[in-house]
Amino acid sequence: MREGKFSRKTKETDVSVYICLDSSESVEVDTGIPFLNHMLESFAKHSSISLEVRAIGDLEVDEHHTIEDVAIALGRAIKEALGERRGVRRFGSAIVPMDDAVAICGVDISGRGYFNFSGKTGDVKGVKGENFEHFFDTLCRNSGINVYLEVRGRNSHHIMESAFKAFAVAFREAIEVVGEDVPSTKGSLD
Repeated sequence: MREGKFSRKTKETDVSVYICLDSSESVEVDTGIPFLNHMLESFAKHSSISLEVRAIGDLEVDEHHTIEDVAIALGRAIKEALGERRGVRRFGSAIVPMDDAVAICGVDISGRGYFNFSGKTGDVKGVKGENFEHFFDTLCRNSGINVYLEVRGRNSHHIMESAFKAFAVAFREAIEVVGEDVPSTKGSLD
């Protein structure tokens, strides 16, 4: 089983994440931010993984620290679960519509984290649009995943949700085990 876990405790947050890429038995998310919970549950469901996230943060300040530290912990847990990425498909892509919105996502689990975002979103209760982008950027840098994400639409909830679902579907395709070799002409992914 490809599993990873990571905990992070600072003066601002206390976060723990467990992920299993080869099971979809358990999804338990409690970040103190209901919309972020919903997005992470959607990510787990549509990528067919097990995910446990617990976060206590200084939400009286705002959601930034909690969202950032959840992304750091999730990214590092994903990196651990992927290991040397032997046998994975490596690339994945998805187009996910949701009512007025659509998200297009390409994923490369290359070991080199980079987030390229195109589009615009507003705030949704508990999550500012800028922190939505910051979540993905932080996740990519800490997991070593390269993500291209483009969104369009009118409703910010639909835009963000289609983005998380598109990322999930592309991620699921990229992490699928299809052989035994590391999928790189270099012989390693990093």
